[in-house]
Amino acid sequence: MKDTARKPLNGADIAWLRMDSPCNLMIINAMLITERMDFSDFRNTIVNRFLSFSRFLKRPVMSSGKYYWEDDPYFDVDNHVKKVALPGAADKKILQYYLADLVSVPFDESKPLWQILFVENYKGGNAVILRVHHCYADGLALISVFNSITDASSNIKPLPCNAPKQESFSDEVMNSVKNMNYEWPRYQQALESAAVKADKYKSFAKKVSTDGISILKSQDVLKEFIGDGVRAAAELAQLAIMPSDPKEVFKGRLGVRKTCAWSEPLNFDKFHGIAKVIGCKINDLLLSCVAGAFREELIAAGKDVDGENRHITLPVNIRSESEMDAGGVPEELGNYFGTVFVSLPVDIENPLERVYKIKHDMIALKQSLQPALSYGILYAAGLMPTGVQKTILESFGNKTSAVLSNVPGPRKPRYIAGARIQEQMFWVPQTGDLGLGLSIISYAGQIQFGLVGDAGLFPSPERIINRFVTQIDLHRTDIVASYIEDLVQPTMAS
Repeated sequence: MKDTARKPLNGADIAWLRMDSPCNLMIINAMLITERMDFSDFRNTIVNRFLSFSRFLKRPVMSSGKYYWEDDPYFDVDNHVKKVALPGAADKKILQYYLADLVSVPFDESKPLWQILFVENYKGGNAVILRVHHCYADGLALISVFNSITDASSNIKPLPCNAPKQESFSDEVMNSVKNMNYEWPRYQQALESAAVKADKYKSFAKKVSTDGISILKSQDVLKEFIGDGVRAAAELAQLAIMPSDPKEVFKGRLGVRKTCAWSEPLNFDKFHGIAKVIGCKINDLLLSCVAGAFREELIAAGKDVDGENRHITLPVNIRSESEMDAGGVPEELGNYFGTVFVSLPVDIENPLERVYKIKHDMIALKQSLQPALSYGILYAAGLMPTGVQKTILESFGNKTSAVLSNVPGPRKPRYIAGARIQEQMFWVPQTGDLGLGLSIISYAGQIQFGLVGDAGLFPSPERIINRFVTQIDLHRTDIVASYIEDLVQPTMAS
């Protein structure tokens, strides 16, 4: 039974829909590297499972000044699921070039804004590339969708062809996803527990869109809609006066072309062991590696890093508990996340000192209202004229150098159309004048770094990826022990 009802887009989804620019398309790109499989089996899996989510049969349209999800009357799965072949030996370098070109290709707005490409010749297997416009769902929901079309074994168990079309996840899908053993970052769990239910932020956003952005200055309104007006006002003021990151090395004039890279799989236990010995969270360690890589890039560019830091925008899920299952997996599509600005202490060379500084800062962010405020402002911006939205979002985007998304995948291997998935990766879109997107994903006992960037600013993305990997070794216990010894000896001598 087809769902023909026209459903309005919410403010956050509208904001993402209107955020496209020639230099930065709001498209989430994801990839699976798999064993060899038959294209017809893969296509049937997409038809039977992926299309069980009715939103992927719809396109966003404007009617009478409002945005709606409308069924595509001429929907044809072959417009969206295609088989492609790479030239030559089809190694990782060729695939990176292909993906970099894809990132800049917009969708046909007359059709639903997604595409799945089946690369038939990659290292003796296949690569599957999923491209979905951000207005359909955020990364956490899309990872759940992507994994819902997979299995825990090589047995193919497609959903019935006549499965009801729906926006939310079916019981079969949810039961499958619940068994994937997700491990969401602990600091994010703390942020989620500190946030108020999403409905409250939607109400707050609608109030802003009606009365204007000046309403954010009213402590009474902030207290009513957020719960702690003085604190919220203080955080807004702090964000407002936070200086913009310098427009050098990581920022600059953008072009249309992109570069794309990802690391080889790294052993998750290696991260876990280092973090355990140091006494920090794995995410603190990962952020310290990013800060170290940024530091090296700045020094290589001849910049003085003394007293310097750089900020990254970190997405944070703010779905209410009623919208998540017991495993922390969202039950429906859409965009329900805010952001926090994380300061990277690029002036600190000592990896131990740097990771502790980040750990301290992340503890402070656990109680922050930044995710709630940013979601409310984004939702409100989507209900305002396009020009107003652009001005509001640019004022926040200027304060950061990159966006970093850390997504947990299943701990155990998964299979699609009977083929084992060997790697998972995704790349986040950059808003406004940002030219760098970083991604970290865990899957089946391994972690990988990904990067997508402006081709003019980041002509050699592999170099930055390699810096991330090198930073991991700098946090090894023997290296850390030598730093501790260096710190202790001067103290003993004194």
